[in-house]
Amino acid sequence: MIEPRSSFVDADDVHLHYLEWDSTSAGAVLNTDNEASDTTDNIPLVLLHGLGATADTWRLVAKELRKQHQVIAFDLRGHGQSDQPENGYDLVTIAEDVICAMAKLGFGQVAVVAHGWGARVALVLTARHPALVSHLILVDCPHVEPRHWPGMTRERFIHEKSPEASYTSLASYLDAWRTEMSTFWTPDVEAIVLTYIRELPDGSVEDRLLPEHQVKIRASLWEDRALSYYGKLACPVLLVPAADKPRPDEELPERLEDADEFAAAKGQMAAQVARAIQRCSVLWMPATAHDIQLQRPQTLAQSIVNFLNTV
Repeated sequence: MIEPRSSFVDADDVHLHYLEWDSTSAGAVLNTDNEASDTTDNIPLVLLHGLGATADTWRLVAKELRKQHQVIAFDLRGHGQSDQPENGYDLVTIAEDVICAMAKLGFGQVAVVAHGWGARVALVLTARHPALVSHLILVDCPHVEPRHWPGMTRERFIHEKSPEASYTSLASYLDAWRTEMSTFWTPDVEAIVLTYIRELPDGSVEDRLLPEHQVKIRASLWEDRALSYYGKLACPVLLVPAADKPRPDEELPERLEDADEFAAAKGQMAAQVARAIQRCSVLWMPATAHDIQLQRPQTLAQSIVNFLNTV
């Protein structure tokens, strides 16, 4: 993998770690035929990771994006190598962390690419600071608010843990990921998921995101009203759901217990959200895992480049 520059920036009360890839070809972009063409729009890209992940999750995508753009990926508050303060895990505070860090690093307007929970952070960021976001790309954003999931309660959602959080050894942790990502597991993917955890002296592993901080993030997600943001988005938006385009007569599943039901719900909600956004495109990714950036990085990167160059 291309090695980015690793550094830190003070965003008011939190010290954020970030990775930065400099553009290798200023003034050139790739078109759909992978041929270089001139452009004056080399807007920087800010990448936001999902819950429990790190800036490293974007390494495979950034390797492609850096050919045209300067790319920066943050470890958000409580994640990776960034500070882990006791408080400040609501979506607004984390969005403002990013805005402050951008200002300290000298960024003006940027395009924001965000995955999973990070996409919800990006929604808040864009709604609060529309002049700073030229384009917004939401990668498998959880549009379905958890309070609307059939059978979901606040207590259950807030205290739900990732299955990787309690593995007794590094080997068992990697075995679980390898099974989940068997069709696209590579040494590069393994190196990325290893950044999500720390190994303890007894040989067990734990998430770098502390349990008490994950609880606060989940509480903020439960209270957030994501659906209220979409109509406020003025910039072009690209939705990239890990789902197939729903049929016109398809209804939301009655339950959300397995991957197929979640995928169907994501497809339905993405279609509804797209209608609420002024300038919206959708890239459907059927038969794809939540971690699109790891499974289909080249496809995702090329789609982002095409979107930035045509919208």
